[in-house]
Amino acid sequence: APPRPGTLRRRPSRRRSRVRAGSDASDASPDDSGDFSLRALARRVEQIKRDEARGTTTMPVIVLDATLPGQRLGLRFDKKDTRRALNAGTALGPLAEVGDVFAMLGQAPRSGQVLPFGVEVAVSAVRDFPDGSGDVEVELLGRRRVRIEGQPFDENGVAMARVAFMDFAPDAPMNGGAEDDDDDESVLLGEHDAVKGAHPVAATRSGRRSGIAEDSDSIQQSALVSEENARAAAALAPLVSEWKTLVREGGHERRKGQLELIESHIGPMPPSGEPARVAAWVAALINPIPALGVAYEIRPALLMARDTKGMLRVARDGIVTSIERLRPRDANSVENDETNT
Repeated sequence: APPRPGTLRRRPSRRRSRVRAGSDASDASPDDSGDFSLRALARRVEQIKRDEARGTTTMPVIVLDATLPGQRLGLRFDKKDTRRALNAGTALGPLAEVGDVFAMLGQAPRSGQVLPFGVEVAVSAVRDFPDGSGDVEVELLGRRRVRIEGQPFDENGVAMARVAFMDFAPDAPMNGGAEDDDDDESVLLGEHDAVKGAHPVAATRSGRRSGIAEDSDSIQQSALVSEENARAAAALAPLVSEWKTLVREGGHERRKGQLELIESHIGPMPPSGEPARVAAWVAALINPIPALGVAYEIRPALLMARDTKGMLRVARDGIVTSIERLRPRDANSVENDETNT
């Protein structure tokens, strides 16, 4: 069952004997057979194998911002905040250091509900603020998109979840073309969620998991949709060029060279042959960190998109709307607008 946004549950407590130095009871089993630790280790190994087979892993969860791959988020914590608290009761913890990874989830802009999709972030820097306040700055780097599998849980005061790294994205909904059917969650919250691009074997893997026959018609249809998505991704390139020109010439950068800084974080625009990555890149460009304030927030919608086609639609709508707001308006258009209101 898909996770219910915004909820954490506590694992049933397990009674464990306190281990003391020099005690022989640390490895003892209830039946004194002496293989308790071996059995526990074997179970853990099997769980790791199952996670690897499913492409999942267990990691701590933090809730803060709908961040995308490549984006860098700098956080400042008061010196008294040793937990380094974030949203929804989550925290980085006092021992977070460079290299630690978390599954970071955003929240719906209106309801504040925690989204079941997010991004894996790595701690890329931990440093004291140079102002002598004793505050600490932690920088998080978005790496790859993730989906929460099952319900998050509380483990010794730390929010944890089993997550799947989303390396594949179907080109279109797998429900026979009914892409606007809100009752169908097979793509939205199932096995076929979006992520790192329209991988050449994504359709094959999706068909195999869902039991869809891989006949010549379905393969041909998949190829047509892939071509359509590649064209849609390519059509974003001139919009990106126009958007950047409007931002620069309109003086919308909040600091000198802000666009260059943003692109140094997210890298160059991916090729049109990877349309899901293109969509995520466009969203990271127009909703950057640090913010520009020239576009509506589309990152939560992109994270929740059903498929590559949906991701492209979100990205295109976001950048087109931003361009319309950024374009200079002549006196005649303003007068017409006032006449029509």
